[in-house]
Amino acid sequence: MKKIFLNRISMICAICLAVCIVSGFASADVNNVYIGRSSDYETVPLYINGIKMSDGFKVEDTTYITLREFFNVLDEQTDIAWDNETGTVNVTGDKLDLTATVGDRYMTVNGRCFYIPYGVLNIDGSVALPVRELAKIYQFDVSWDEAESSVCLSADNPSVIEDASSYYNEQDLYWLSRLINAEAGNQPLEGKIGVGNVVVNRVADPTCPDTVFGVIFDSKYGVQFSVTQTGGIYQEPNEESVIAAKICLEGYDIVGGSIYFVNPTVGATSWFTNTRVYMTTIGDHDFYA
Repeated sequence: MKKIFLNRISMICAICLAVCIVSGFASADVNNVYIGRSSDYETVPLYINGIKMSDGFKVEDTTYITLREFFNVLDEQTDIAWDNETGTVNVTGDKLDLTATVGDRYMTVNGRCFYIPYGVLNIDGSVALPVRELAKIYQFDVSWDEAESSVCLSADNPSVIEDASSYYNEQDLYWLSRLINAEAGNQPLEGKIGVGNVVVNRVADPTCPDTVFGVIFDSKYGVQFSVTQTGGIYQEPNEESVIAAKICLEGYDIVGGSIYFVNPTVGATSWFTNTRVYMTTIGDHDFYA
């Protein structure tokens, strides 16, 4: 990647192009519930290598920035395409392919999926995403300056992240997506992620097998996942189950380190409540650490 822009004037043409591409944003029905104005949010200064480059917007506890502005402060050639019917933006550049749909709770970069708890937003007619997630594209270090209430990016040696085919372990993605689909295929995205988190957290637990496959088919203390007996594990996963598996393999954990889940309407819960620590409920499942 080239050096950070210090003079934005040279990017006016690119900005104008981006504005034209995303025009009509507010009229798209798919975006109505996600439309916001920058004046609705607290402004957060954004620094790159100690130089103030832009302002972001504080949404709950997360700093967002529009894609247009983010790529404006980088000297990087990108093409932005907007699909008004689906509310989807696609950004392509050197070794970069980013897709985000307004309202979704994830974005896809080079085939990898990054979780966005508050969703992809439309702010002032432009797609806006969390600074921390966008920083992952170029592997920037991100920190919060409490004294200045600002976000700081360190971009000394930026490089575009590797793509999905080289980042994800093929077998891990294969089995994790199938387990998620079998156990939570009818759940919202967060419910799918939570179930996937349990498997990944068990892999990291010294009392459990150290592979995704090993955890799923673990029978040391009896069958851990009934779908390995019913055959559900072998069904082709739906698209969102694959997305959830990728999010889990990226390291996102929304269930506080839980290593168990149970549907209280169909499974016995007394053992969990008596011996484990309740963490959260997502959809039909309770999660325990």
